[in-house]
Order: sequence, then C-alpha cells, then structure tokens
Amino acid sequence: MKHLQILATLAFAVISTLVTAQEIEIHVGRSASGQIKVEAELPQPHELEVSVFPGITGYATGLIGVHSVEFDEPTNDFFQLAVTADLRFVLLAKDAGMEMWNDTGSGFLGIGGTFYIGQPAFDTHPIWNIVTGVLGTEYSLTLKIHDVNGIYSDSDPFVLSFTPMPPPTPQINIARTAAHQVTLTWTTNSIGWQPESASIPTSNSWSIITNAPSLSGTNYLLNIATTNAQIFFRLRK
Repeated sequence: MKHLQILATLAFAVISTLVTAQEIEIHVGRSASGQIKVEAELPQPHELEVSVFPGITGYATGLIGVHSVEFDEPTNDFFQLAVTADLRFVLLAKDAGMEMWNDTGSGFLGIGGTFYIGQPAFDTHPIWNIVTGVLGTEYSLTLKIHDVNGIYSDSDPFVLSFTPMPPPTPQINIARTAAHQVTLTWTTNSIGWQPESASIPTSNSWSIITNAPSLSGTNYLLNIATTNAQIFFRLRK
C-alpha cells in the first residue's frame, strides 16, 4: 500500500481539491549506479491558482504528487527504489515570495531544511506556495532528494518553477425582472471590475454605470431601468 502523506492541518482541503482536479506527478527512482533520479512531468513554470487552503495566502497547490516509480525503465536508466531507502527533500534555494510548507504544516521550509518523503512506495503531496507574487513573474525552488539510510547517493539539484495563475475574467449575468427593468449580477470576487453599458456592442463610447450595486450572497446585484430599444452591458477593468 502506498504511503499518502498530507499535512495534517490541511488534509481535508487537499483531499477535496484532489478529487476535483488532475494530479501532476514527480517520479522518483534511481540510476543503475545508485544515484537518486527525479523526473517531473509538470510544465514549467507551473501556474498556481489562488490558495484554497485555510491560513495559506497567495497562490498554492497540493496537487503535485511525489511518487516512487513502480516499474524499471532500463532504457532510461531509471529503476525502482529499494524499500529500505528513506528519502527526504532538501531545500537548497528559493526565490523571494516562493515557499514550500514543511511536513508538519507548521511553517515554511527553511534553506537546508528537510521534508519527509519516506520509504517506497510513497505518494507525498507537499504544499507549494507563492506567498507574494506578481502575475507573469516566475518563482523557483531548488531542491535535491537525500536518502537518510545512505543506500543511494543524493539526486542532482533540480528546479521547480511556478507562476501565479491569472484570475478568470468575471461574467456579468443579465435577467429581465420587470417590463422596463433588468437585473445585473456579478461575483464579489471581481475586484476592480466596473459595469458599463452601450447602445451597440461595437461602440467606442461605453458608459460607466455609476449606480451603486447591492450585495446578494456572494454577488453584486444592480437593477437597471431600460428605456432604449436595446442596451448592452459588460464588465471592464
């Protein structure tokens, strides 16, 4: 049975995320000469979504799983690990704003710090976190994997790069609620987005709607009187 390691304080959030999104894998094995090898399938820089984890700000994911390889690949000099090995991540360097949470969930892993991976077969999900980041900017961690039992030599240092994922463009919903009235709704997460109107969609003279919206749950709600034959609405930032 695989060992599934998830930070205890974040277990529910991570599991909930894993069942709704696709996991990306980092495979760990060894070479014929006895050195630990790492193959990461994630495209880099990997986009991190806004954090869904309680108490973790910025952008974060627990969907990158670290797995011991299950089959030998002689043509790739990539082999299964002995069950007597006992592995750890070692953090060698990190960019400002980029963090890896430690294996207890109590804080960030410091330079030179180790993160428990364990004995094969393992399936480990660290939390990778851009605490403060600028859209379009790349943030990296440099790591290696160490066998505390000394069966295998350390992996070569490898780099994992991340970037904040741009937020989705919010949608404006339009519903006729009276003969000469429509109601606009859009999410309260759309900070900085402003409703506008125009008589034709290709107009260069869209007008900002200055009426103050009300709140309805997690949405803004705005009633608009309609006197024109046609009117179009949009959100613009």
